[in-house]
Amino acid sequence: MKARNFFTVAALVIGGSVAFTSCVQKNYYDTNPNNNQYNNNGGYGYSFDEEFNGGDNYGWSFTDATDSAYASISNGSYQYVDYSAVKSNMSVVNTGANTAGNFTVLTRLQSNNTMGLIFGASSSDNGYAFYIDSTGSYSLYKEGTNTVASTPIIAATYDSLAVKKGWNTMEIAQAGTNWTGYINGVQVFQIPARALAGSEFGFKVLPATVGYADYLQVQSN
Repeated sequence: MKARNFFTVAALVIGGSVAFTSCVQKNYYDTNPNNNQYNNNGGYGYSFDEEFNGGDNYGWSFTDATDSAYASISNGSYQYVDYSAVKSNMSVVNTGANTAGNFTVLTRLQSNNTMGLIFGASSSDNGYAFYIDSTGSYSLYKEGTNTVASTPIIAATYDSLAVKKGWNTMEIAQAGTNWTGYINGVQVFQIPARALAGSEFGFKVLPATVGYADYLQVQSN
């Protein structure tokens, strides 16, 4: 597990070519946060499945008093807390997935502020983050480091049809040359795929966020 801290940088621009749509609906999602319905492997040969039930098998838990952040597994979910006023916090594990080919990553999140799904990170690159917040908006960022700010690919976009209060299921699918993002089964964007540095996946919370993840599943070729 890696826990990383970053200064928060506000950004209000959209970079790249983005296709937004809500016309695609997947039907295998369930609004019950304790009942994971993602059981079709879609032809993938490799699967990483973290249900956050029982012990901490990958080292997700940590406490960082200096940055007012901590995380732990309890009651079947991953609790991730950042009480800092200025710094965000990221926690990832190596899933062993092949991010050079087709893959999907699925999770279910809820928070009182902003929490994101991290994908394609490595020891030297913080990957990308698919965020959702308590106002009903989502966004997609190229993540930075302790010295390099994160940059927006899709700035915060309000979508009351896709984003619900409480638990939301989020998915990133890399297929061919595209990334497609889903929230609760609704396709919210499709953009050209970018090169990924590694197979580390996990979560990021912005300052003043208490968030929860119900599971993390990654499937790849």
